[in-house]
Amino acid sequence: MKKVISFSGGRTSAYLVHLFKSDPNAHFVFMDTGAEHPSTYQFIKDIVKHWKIDLVCLRVVINPVLGIGNDYKIIGLDELKQDLEPWKDMLKKYGSPYYNTPFCTARMKTEPFEKYCNDIFGKNNFERWIGMRLDEPTRLPIEILVTLGLPIHEDAKHQKEGFRYLAEICEFEKDDVLDWWEQQPFDLAITEHLGNCVFCIKKTLNKIALAAKDEPEQAVKWIGLTEGPEVRSEGRKYNHHRMYRKRLHMSDVIEIYEDHDRDEMFKALRSSKRYESGSCSESCEALT
Repeated sequence: MKKVISFSGGRTSAYLVHLFKSDPNAHFVFMDTGAEHPSTYQFIKDIVKHWKIDLVCLRVVINPVLGIGNDYKIIGLDELKQDLEPWKDMLKKYGSPYYNTPFCTARMKTEPFEKYCNDIFGKNNFERWIGMRLDEPTRLPIEILVTLGLPIHEDAKHQKEGFRYLAEICEFEKDDVLDWWEQQPFDLAITEHLGNCVFCIKKTLNKIALAAKDEPEQAVKWIGLTEGPEVRSEGRKYNHHRMYRKRLHMSDVIEIYEDHDRDEMFKALRSSKRYESGSCSESCEALT
């Protein structure tokens, strides 16, 4: 059975790719939202260059008609860039996601990933491998928690058929992954709050504000897209242009933190353990 490694663009996910890079039965897929940091795209290119893997990069192709499913397209490494096009098309069709209803992951990652794999390998003819570590118990299914001797939390769910996890084959925790990357000739050249979609709605407000301070030009483009007139509002119960916690716009978040010092914010995040395992910016998997 084919092993499809879902690569998110982060360090742990990349380590999972490393473990399978010599496996002839492995197939590597990256789902691009067009909203990753440029350094993430460079990291992906470096992985392909150094490890000589065949990486399939996919983007959702949004059908603008409601009620009709979307498609996907394969893009080349040279087409990976922060152009926000998948987000633009998704917002126009569906409106804005919200931090506790992040349908953006399903629309731009999960659904096109599944469609691609079913098209290429056939339904139920492949395993999905996901880079979730043993120190991320809230993200692991009951069966894996039992095997690892970890407590079963109240929100734990049963393992879906065809889903496999890094924690099953590797005892690495977050610090082990970071230590391993320090020994490599290349690495992901951004701190965690800039990972995944740079201004991901799952991130806490202080991470969003810090990302905006670090990447002000990207923030301006993001605000223009997510608060602009092309975001669908028709048929929505609330003003879902407000994607962030406390129903805030991105521009609201920036204003709230305008007088906060960037370095002090960064220190506060680290001291409050917001960068610990399983934090909202560590990885956004195509599959859960």
